[in-house]
Amino acid sequence: MPYKLKNGIYTVRCRYPGCPFNHQMSIEQNIMGMTEKDVETEAKKLAHDMAVTKHHAVYGTRHVLRNPEIRRISGVYELIGPSGQSEPQSSDTYFREYTKGEIILREGDAATTVCEVVRGSAYPERNPRHRYNAGQCFGAAALLAKRNRTCNVIAGADKTKVAFYNLIELSKREPKKAAELFQAVMQDTFRVIDDLEHSISRTRQEIVREAVRG
Repeated sequence: MPYKLKNGIYTVRCRYPGCPFNHQMSIEQNIMGMTEKDVETEAKKLAHDMAVTKHHAVYGTRHVLRNPEIRRISGVYELIGPSGQSEPQSSDTYFREYTKGEIILREGDAATTVCEVVRGSAYPERNPRHRYNAGQCFGAAALLAKRNRTCNVIAGADKTKVAFYNLIELSKREPKKAAELFQAVMQDTFRVIDDLEHSISRTRQEIVREAVRG
């Protein structure tokens, strides 16, 4: 089924040295595509064109807006059902399904939701051994204000289904569920720190062994 973008907002930053242009572009057009990637590509093109017009109005011909940095900071993809209507999604929770190897969270994107694996599995691209299975949570960056995703998280199996939660909004409707998700994400953070400590310890031991041999 096709997808559409709802409430899309993109930031467009000029890469020209010294140029302060960094504006938000709200995508109000009804952009649809067969895949989320298709929709994202078209939305970024539109945000780029809007930014070019705004940039030219402010800076004239002093320099052009060429190859700007474009990031989506808000908005969700919705599946379009057979009737042409979007599948229902609440303001605090939505679900998405992924094929194996597809990116669930992209490094650099705005962190506005925490995630729970409903079906399948996922893993951080930088550490494939750190697996998230059904019922486990990730996305700790969303617990802090105005933070971006710190790494790509990849679907580990076909038909991996992930729930995305806005904890602030969810806490108003289901405070118990929001508290459980918060605890689960914190536990994952501690797991990541523990893995990092073990990795540092192993590296230190290897350095010592090499120094002794030398």
